[in-house]
Amino acid sequence: MKKAILSLSSLLLLTFSTLAVRADSVLTTVTVGAAPGSVAVNPRTNKIYVAVSNLGQVAVIDGKTQRVAARIDAGGGPLAVNVITNRIYATSCSFSAASCNIAVINGNSDRVITTIPIASGSSIGLQGIAVNPVTNRIYASDADNDQYIVIDGKTNSIITEVPVFTQPAGIAVNPRTNRIYVVGGGFPGGILVFDGDTNAQLATIPEDFGVENIAANFLLNRAYVTQGSGALIVVDGATNQNITQVPTGEFPDAVDVNLLNNKVYVTNGRGLSVTIIDGKTNQVLQTLPVPAAFPSGVGVNDATGLTYVSDGASDKVIVLQPN
Repeated sequence: MKKAILSLSSLLLLTFSTLAVRADSVLTTVTVGAAPGSVAVNPRTNKIYVAVSNLGQVAVIDGKTQRVAARIDAGGGPLAVNVITNRIYATSCSFSAASCNIAVINGNSDRVITTIPIASGSSIGLQGIAVNPVTNRIYASDADNDQYIVIDGKTNSIITEVPVFTQPAGIAVNPRTNRIYVVGGGFPGGILVFDGDTNAQLATIPEDFGVENIAANFLLNRAYVTQGSGALIVVDGATNQNITQVPTGEFPDAVDVNLLNNKVYVTNGRGLSVTIIDGKTNQVLQTLPVPAAFPSGVGVNDATGLTYVSDGASDKVIVLQPN
């Protein structure tokens, strides 16, 4: 376990260039297809994966050219990447058939290796997916069955299903501490913390408003949760307590972290902007207007410092660059 964690840390700290904390601006936009949502990045391959819900596809953006290099007929829902195995996990649900699938994609060929059927999808389906690259476990939040599902990345089979509160939403993993964070639970919402070894619940962190999505920074041992009231909740991974709430724009949705400079990016669906926060001080660095009707998903490429924001109300992904 320790060797794998050191390998992951070295991947971030040695392979990639150190990026200074600078202001961001819009670099360009990429046309991917109608209603793009979840964004996941593999910085090792410089590929950006975008779920295009109206097409039921995953669009693959080449990080060098900022153009769509491939389209994969899988997914449309939340995405996750294992940066060590170069596997991409794409979710999709059919509400008429009351079933969901997780497509396992080979990042070298951008082809589907296999599909894992999930007995969910009658109403809400899979609301989040996350990967622990150290243990090679995949975690999917199943809102219809009020649980999260644990998948073995070697065998692509379901290991167990863990009960949580009603309608779990976002899910994230801290690979260093092997903690799993599940958010949601209606209104007001909460955050549940689980041990990745045993799947035992370690803590419940109640919140005063609904919560939607979450990202983890294993270097700082913090988790970041978007709250519908217009704030980002910062959680201390050591104590499982809220540190603070940082104001964002209206209707904050997705969140991601640049692990090299600790900048936190939050998309503001109705604010038509991205809030950028200093993860060390928890201060807002910038509120960046973006050419989007409804900023939705967000993914940071730690190798280049570029950030990708999907516009759920158009067919575009907006690329942000540090100045």
